[in-house]
Amino acid sequence: MGISRLSRAFADLIPAYAARAEFRIVGRAFEAAASAINREARENRVDVVVAGGSNGAYLRQHVDVPVVLVKVTGFDVMSALATARRISPKVALVTHASTYAEVDEFVQAFALDIPRYTYLTEDDATARVRALKEEGIRVIVGPGMVTDLADKYGLVGVFLYSGNAVRLALEDAIEAARLRRIESTRRDYVNAILAHLNEGVAAVDAEGRVQAFNPAMERFLGTPAGVAVGRKLSTLAPGLALDGVMQSGTRELEAIHRLGDRMVVVNRIPIVGEAGSAGAVLTIQDANAIHRADRNLRSRNRPRAAGVRYSLADLAGDSPAMSGLRALARRYAAVDSTVLVSGESGTGKEVLAQGMHDASPRRAFPFVAVNCAAFPETLLESELFGYEEGAFTGARRGGKAGLFESAHNGTLFLDEVGDMPPALQTRLLRVLQEKQVLPIGGIEAVPVNVRVIAATHRDLAALVRDGTFRQDLYYRLNILRIEMPPLRDRSADLAALAALLYRRAQERLGIADLQPLPAPVSARLASYAWPGNIRELENVTERIAVLVAGVELPPLALQRELQAAVPELFGHATPIAAAVPDAQSLATVARTSQADHIRRVLEECGGNRTEACARLGISATTLWRRLKEG
Repeated sequence: MGISRLSRAFADLIPAYAARAEFRIVGRAFEAAASAINREARENRVDVVVAGGSNGAYLRQHVDVPVVLVKVTGFDVMSALATARRISPKVALVTHASTYAEVDEFVQAFALDIPRYTYLTEDDATARVRALKEEGIRVIVGPGMVTDLADKYGLVGVFLYSGNAVRLALEDAIEAARLRRIESTRRDYVNAILAHLNEGVAAVDAEGRVQAFNPAMERFLGTPAGVAVGRKLSTLAPGLALDGVMQSGTRELEAIHRLGDRMVVVNRIPIVGEAGSAGAVLTIQDANAIHRADRNLRSRNRPRAAGVRYSLADLAGDSPAMSGLRALARRYAAVDSTVLVSGESGTGKEVLAQGMHDASPRRAFPFVAVNCAAFPETLLESELFGYEEGAFTGARRGGKAGLFESAHNGTLFLDEVGDMPPALQTRLLRVLQEKQVLPIGGIEAVPVNVRVIAATHRDLAALVRDGTFRQDLYYRLNILRIEMPPLRDRSADLAALAALLYRRAQERLGIADLQPLPAPVSARLASYAWPGNIRELENVTERIAVLVAGVELPPLALQRELQAAVPELFGHATPIAAAVPDAQSLATVARTSQADHIRRVLEECGGNRTEACARLGISATTLWRRLKEG
């Protein structure tokens, strides 16, 4: 940008740079020049501006591209003064903004009468030229504006800028344009990366003005990048301003912020350079997206053995009842409908649930089991649905994900669902209907994708009639139904099951020489009602293995050991026909038999309930309930 003599100096020198850069000479100054430059800059048609004097100083304050000033050296000034003195001894020097220290020293050292003045605006320059003319000055040395004014008022103007000064300015401009192109390429590369992030990113300079604003941030704040860039972030989103971190130089990470109708996680990171604060970066993440990512990570990182130990093949038995059960379970495993598994305790309901999960498309995701009868109501609620930080006294810092969230994309097994308190039945129904879970103390529901398998030994239909179980929840759970057959109805499987469990018990005990189940026991298996079903059979076989496996005993001694180890098979044998007179009393007989067996084991353990529970393979809650029911 140059007027008069500077423009002509540009025209003389630019042809030598035609192979290195494209120059355009614009003969405008100040506001008109600034408007033209900004228009070109918006269309990316200008990299650098070259200007001189007050025009250059003005443009530096009013345009958005770099401005290279034509710099005048002390040698240029003295050369111009020498030229002026050859024309007339009455010479004055008028420069923009400041004088030159080396020239001042030179004039004083040689006692030269050369007045020196400065100006800031065109009006200042005009007034100064008029005053010098009235003082009798004949020649004025200065930049293009001053020399033009001198010519206008009948004086001689000597141009201050040398060809070398203009040449150096052009060289600097070419280098600045090259660096700006490199920086622009880098910025485009970074912007291309930012454009593909789901995380909102905004960067500001040291004044808090937005320099980068990716599409995700546009969506978070509802502001286009074209509007945001160049404006102060504090005016766009006062609650997200970065002034605090720029002043403190300290990061603010993982702050929770409400943005409109959703919660977001905000990070504020200062950028500190050698000269101090150079700006800051703001990032925004959707809290629900973080929840989803966390659930997926936990789901994928969970070892399969930690959730699933059994497959449908572990439901041993070749009886028609078991063959049909496995076939039905495989059909149910292929769909996502809720399954209700009913049957007496010890029939293998959880084995069935794990097997269905293993055979389902959800096998790569978690299998989470919870016994609804093993927790107090308040604890069960927090276990199932989770809680937010500070939801109640003793709540873990940061909150805790519930079992529904932990089972995301997998299977949640609700054992003993018939013992769930009424208040939690309501919450469970809502989760099953809405497929969303609201943690205790939370205000935003978390979407969950969970297949539910519920199990109970109780008659839920009777509980619905009694009003202790919600009818709508019963219908929601009872979409697919599987009835686990009791062991007494699978007499054809008894011998094979007992042999299998006895072999496994010996293997767990590390017995090298595996032996078959003792004949006296095998002969009495079918004469016992097995109220504890598979669990009781497993306990019996393990008890026998601990006492007699691997030990050489004569027949009478073996008989005595077996009678001591499993008295229920000897002194208290009850024919199945007598134990189960009709279908209506079956459940009652089972509960009574279980209670009797528990009392016998308690007596053997000297009343120690912990030891009795360990031998029976049940929890203390289940032991108490069985005794109460019997």
